[in-house]
Amino acid sequence: MLTLAHWNPHWECFVKEPACATGATAALEQILGQSKPDFFSVIEFEVDGYVPPPPYALIGNFQSCGHDWATLIYNNATWELASTPVVGCLAAGRSFAAATFTRRAADLSAELAVVAAHFPQTQHNASAYAEATASLRGALQKLGPAAMTAVLADTNTESPAAAAASAWHNTSGGVNRTNAELLRDLGLWTSAAAPPAAKLFPGCCCTPFYAGDTPFSWEGDRVLATAGNVDSESTLFDPAPAWACSDELRNATGSEFHKGVMLRLSGVPV
Repeated sequence: MLTLAHWNPHWECFVKEPACATGATAALEQILGQSKPDFFSVIEFEVDGYVPPPPYALIGNFQSCGHDWATLIYNNATWELASTPVVGCLAAGRSFAAATFTRRAADLSAELAVVAAHFPQTQHNASAYAEATASLRGALQKLGPAAMTAVLADTNTESPAAAAASAWHNTSGGVNRTNAELLRDLGLWTSAAAPPAAKLFPGCCCTPFYAGDTPFSWEGDRVLATAGNVDSESTLFDPAPAWACSDELRNATGSEFHKGVMLRLSGVPV
């Protein structure tokens, strides 16, 4: 079994709201302790010097692209690094952190590539999507071949069906991608079938992007992989906690807190 998770609490939680920063840190550690994910992508988790509870370790826990953070947390008791991590920019001000791993078991040597990524606002800008996917393809090539790849990301890219359901979303000038299309754009998927992935869900954001939207009306946060079978999937922070998302926070700080997602895969080759 392989458990993957992703969450973007957003920077306002740490810069503007002390109660949110405290709540987010406690919530992260509760998930690590109870759900025990193998890998957890946290975007804009802006806590200087944060150290996760054992047995977890992390990559990219700093401002790795301008002021942006993309941190990949991994279970160091189960997984060991098989490559030098690659951390950098997908586009201006948007970060990623990636590495390959092997299980700490003598009879298993297949490598798993995992990337945590924060895409630019691609639903408004097609060229930003092209830049981000090209950058991520390059990063994955640096890591080398792997038996399986997992992408844990705030892609800021909706599915075509979700975009079509909203006139404003559908005419915003950007791109919309299914999970299969996204993996194909990254050079990771050639099948006509859908890849093993969590279903896309409206998880962004606490504060709507424009007056015609409601809170949490955008898709974009994704957990997807190139192998395995979906055993279970769940939305994290649903409903959104009051320490992160309330009318008071929307009015005071414009909280853009995202809900998270977790995916459990069976039958993986690593």
